Amino acid sequence: MAKNKNRENRQAAAADDGKYTLKDYLVINGMFWAFLIVLFIVVFISTGAKWDGVMKSVFTFIFCVFGLGFTAVSVFDLIYDRLADKNEAK
Repeated sequence: MAKNKNRENRQAAAADDGKYTLKDYLVINGMFWAFLIVLFIVVFISTGAKWDGVMKSVFTFIFCVFGLGFTAVSVFDLIYDRLADKNEAK
């Protein structure tokens, strides 16, 4: 019984070609942005919950560089995956 289940799992893994869908990219990006928001809340509260110029600069940097950078790389990866699929089909 366990051998059949193990074989089924291996066959399912082999059938999965590892391609991400648009929904997968959106979920991954949503999780990363949620992480950044939790990070923002934790740091803001732990530093005294005072909004000043330094906090604004730090979080602008974090959200622009990490958040937008992660999203941009995801978009490029999505485009690359789609173009690579077309080239493999030829």
